[in-house]
Amino acid sequence: MDAVSRVLGPDLLRVAVALATSTGAGACVSRKWTRGLSRRERFAWSAAAGLLVQAAVLLLLLAFPARPDAVRILLGEAAVALTGLVLSRGGGAGALSRRPASAREKAAIVLLAALAAAAWLVFFVGALADGMYATDYLAFWGYKGKIVFLTGEVPLRLFRDPALYFAHREYPLLVSFTLAALAFFLGNWNDQALALLYPFAALATLLAISGFLARRVSRVAGAGAAALASLCVFLYRPANAGTAEIPFALGLVLASSAAIDALEGGTASVTARLVLASLFGASLKQEGTLFVFLLAVVLALHLRGRARLVSCAALVLPASLHWIALYLLRGNQTRRDFDFTLFEPRRWLELPALFAQVVGRFLSIGAHEALLPLLAVAVYLLVTRRGIADALLPVFPAQVLFYAVAFSVSSFDPMYAIDGAFRRIAMSLFPAFALVLGARPASPTRAASPGSI
Repeated sequence: MDAVSRVLGPDLLRVAVALATSTGAGACVSRKWTRGLSRRERFAWSAAAGLLVQAAVLLLLLAFPARPDAVRILLGEAAVALTGLVLSRGGGAGALSRRPASAREKAAIVLLAALAAAAWLVFFVGALADGMYATDYLAFWGYKGKIVFLTGEVPLRLFRDPALYFAHREYPLLVSFTLAALAFFLGNWNDQALALLYPFAALATLLAISGFLARRVSRVAGAGAAALASLCVFLYRPANAGTAEIPFALGLVLASSAAIDALEGGTASVTARLVLASLFGASLKQEGTLFVFLLAVVLALHLRGRARLVSCAALVLPASLHWIALYLLRGNQTRRDFDFTLFEPRRWLELPALFAQVVGRFLSIGAHEALLPLLAVAVYLLVTRRGIADALLPVFPAQVLFYAVAFSVSSFDPMYAIDGAFRRIAMSLFPAFALVLGARPASPTRAASPGSI
């Protein structure tokens, strides 16, 4: 144990410093368009922006012969941070006004916050107790990150070698680049220390939920929704360290909160947050693009005029440009998981039976594993008032419906694909769904606005 502590302790500290410096750079970049948000929200947006900044700095350094290291990464982040501060002169934190909480509300807030903190701490300890071992980490996300770290480049072999077809060459690369950047900062590939990324992302997610609802609804709603999200043990468990689901959950929460703010009308700061959320979500997982496109549909239905055009463009264009950039980097990549010949007219008759089979398995999973939670959600929706986020409720079943379509055209046995992935990817939606549910009990406070610059 002492030997493990001596090895992990300094490495863990260096990874913590790397995450702190990237978040600091993200805070400088996002300073102007997070004005008016709560401190917890600003931390979450800074964390997301910082991961994108860190990945961009890494790619820039990899374009030069010198191998990236902690000093070079820090200098790159400092340059970005300084640029962000210069461009955001005149911005600031802004002040939020809210009515004082009653003694009963304060007690509830403390209790719920303690519950969320305890659940997060359990995940923190579990995630760092051992090296990352998930299959997806070993074969996809960590594998590509480790190749980048060991070679000091992004080798085209990752995307063109038929022998690496197992590594899902079509996946977005932010998780892999983040792991590689942290390893360059650390100076070695210590996957036990690198696992700190996942409690960090979970913390940012919980803070984003509680901070947003405290600003727009109430502090009790924020604490309750954060506690509910923290108890999603199928998402926040050590087996998911090394995958993309936990950072992806953060991306969905940020996208949802920005979309809810946008429903009251577009401002420059809200538009900027939509842009970041779109890019962040699409860079993490393929279905992140689907989620932000569904949010764009919601905004298109509820906004009018210029606000609708700007908000939808802020969601659609960054995700689309991200995929164009990936195409230019690695060329066209086939999707090994999907048999798209099923969409050809000669095979249309096979689709209904496959889709029915998939839906049947979904319903079976729901009946056997999630019946009580689903009933609780139904009762909650019946007994609570409409909230500021209700327009987003259809996005979640629509996302699951698209999952059903995807499983229906699986290259493998659809049941095998569902059993291997559905629970994990569905659970990544839950923190954002908890945010939407948490917005129902009370009407929005008019003193707090979506934020503007």
